[in-house]
Amino acid sequence: MSIATAFRSFRSDDRAAVVRLWHDAWHDGHGSILPAHAVAERTVESFDLRLGPLEAGCIVAEVGGRILGFAAIEGSEIDQLYVAAEARGTGLASALLAATEAELARRGVRDAVIQCSQGNERAHRFYARSGWRDSGARQAAIWTPDGRHETHPTHIFVKQLSSLD
Repeated sequence: MSIATAFRSFRSDDRAAVVRLWHDAWHDGHGSILPAHAVAERTVESFDLRLGPLEAGCIVAEVGGRILGFAAIEGSEIDQLYVAAEARGTGLASALLAATEAELARRGVRDAVIQCSQGNERAHRFYARSGWRDSGARQAAIWTPDGRHETHPTHIFVKQLSSLD
């Protein structure tokens, strides 16, 4: 991006911007590949609810005072990684992924994981170009607002991170 990007930890005042970005980007990437009932359940309120347990592991990408990307780490997994539509093609997603990988490595993670819903070809190509290896697809649990068990075919990407020692 032409404007300097700051990667930093999530702050409580980021909540509304992250929730809106996540909602919009998720629907753009998944709206046509998941069952209609699952898509309909993904309201702004559901993303707000889902964000709560992820806040401590969130990294935001701030450009010109605006949040244009975010990622969430859970254990050895990049649980979420999204950029605003206006930032696609600018290199922000690659920079955010690299910053998230660096944070995982800083935390001592060597074997990282990221999931990609089957059918999300744009994300699949992005992860492969970024050095992640597709270890195959499996039926993986998808988050539901009411906690019921539901799955979707999901590619599990893995990457061995370099030690920061």
